[in-house]
Amino acid sequence: MNSEGIDLGVKQDGTRVRDAQLPVWATDARDFIQKHREALECDYVSDHINEWIDLIFGYKQKGEEAAKAYNCM
Repeated sequence: MNSEGIDLGVKQDGTRVRDAQLPVWATDARDFIQKHREALECDYVSDHINEWIDLIFGYKQKGEEAAKAYNCM
C-alpha cells in the first residue's frame, strides 16, 4: 500500500508503479514488515552484516575483490 504516494518509478512497459504486490508468504503489509524485522534482528544477520557492507559500500564494490565475491555483472 503506497498510501504516501511515493514515486516508485515505472515498469518496463511504461506503467507507473503504485502499490507493491506482496509475496504469497505475507498475509498482509504488516505481516510482511514484521517478518523482515525479525529476519534483520536474527543472529545470522548480526554475524554477517559486515560482509554485506563490504559488498555494497566497501572494497568488494569494484575490481578483483568484486569479481571474487560475484558482485559484478
